[in-house]
Amino acid sequence: MHPLTTWLALVGSVWALFALAEEHIAAPHRVQITRWLRCQIPYWPATFVAVCDSVFGPPTLSGAYVLRACMASHIAAFLVLCLSGVFYPGTSGLMLLVLFLYAPALVGSLALVNLLPGSLSILVHRALLQRVSNGQGPPRVGTWLVLACATTGILAVLACTLGFLVVFVSNRVHSLQRPVTWIIGYVESIIKDTAGGLSALQEAVRLQPVLMPGMAFPSFGIWLYAPCFPFVWVWLYLLSGVLIRGATACGLMRASRRAQRLLDIDARPLHTLGAVAVGVVSVVYWTALLWRR
Repeated sequence: MHPLTTWLALVGSVWALFALAEEHIAAPHRVQITRWLRCQIPYWPATFVAVCDSVFGPPTLSGAYVLRACMASHIAAFLVLCLSGVFYPGTSGLMLLVLFLYAPALVGSLALVNLLPGSLSILVHRALLQRVSNGQGPPRVGTWLVLACATTGILAVLACTLGFLVVFVSNRVHSLQRPVTWIIGYVESIIKDTAGGLSALQEAVRLQPVLMPGMAFPSFGIWLYAPCFPFVWVWLYLLSGVLIRGATACGLMRASRRAQRLLDIDARPLHTLGAVAVGVVSVVYWTALLWRR
C-alpha cells in the first residue's frame, strides 16, 4: 500500500466522520459544542455523547444502529490493514488476493466475529461518557480514562483472540485450502503455551506480518486495533477541541478573517473539529512513517 493512498484513506475517513455528525446533529447540541469551543463551558463529555448519537443514533437494537456500528468496525479494520501495508510493503494486497481466492468463508467469518467487539466498544465508550457527564459536579475524567483504557484493552485482546479461533476452527472443519492452510501452524504455535500467546500479542501490537513460505499475511493486529476506533475518536475530538479552545483563548481565531471563514465555530463547529483532526492525524501519520524509516 502506498503511503499517500493510506494517508488519503485516513484523513478522508476522519473528515467524513465529523461531516456526518455535523449533518445529523441537533441544533441545541451544535450550540453546546460551539460554547465549549469558545471556552464558555468547561466540560466536553456530554458534547461527545451528542456527536456519537448523531452518527450512530441512540443505542438500540435497531437495524440502522447495528448497520452503522458494523460499517464503522469494518472501516476501522480496513484502515489498520492499510497501515500494515505501509509499514510492511506488499502485505495487504497479497493477503486480500490470497484470502479472497482461497478462503472466502474465512474472510466472511473474520468479518463477522469482528462485529461483536467493535459494536461493544462503541456502546461501552458512550455509556462511560454518559455516566461521567450525568453527575452534578465536574465530570470525573480520570475515572473515565482508567475504565476506557481497560475496556479498550480487553475488547482489543478479545477481537484478536476471536481472529485466532476463527482460523483454528476453519482448519478443524477442513474449510481452508492451500496456501491458506500454512497459517494454521502459526495459530497452533500460539495456543500451545502462554509464551507463544504473549509473543503473538506483541507482534499484533506492532502490526508485524505472519511470515509463511513465499508470502506474508498481515498481522492479526488488524482485528486487535479495530475495537480501538471509539477510543481514538474520543481523543481526536478532545485534542482537536483543546487546540481550538487554545486558539480561541489566545485570540488567533479572531485575528484572521480567512481563519474565521475556514473554521466557522458558530455555524459548523464539527466541520471545524474535523479540519483540525485531519491536521492532527496527518502530523502523527507522517511523523510515525518518517520515524520508522
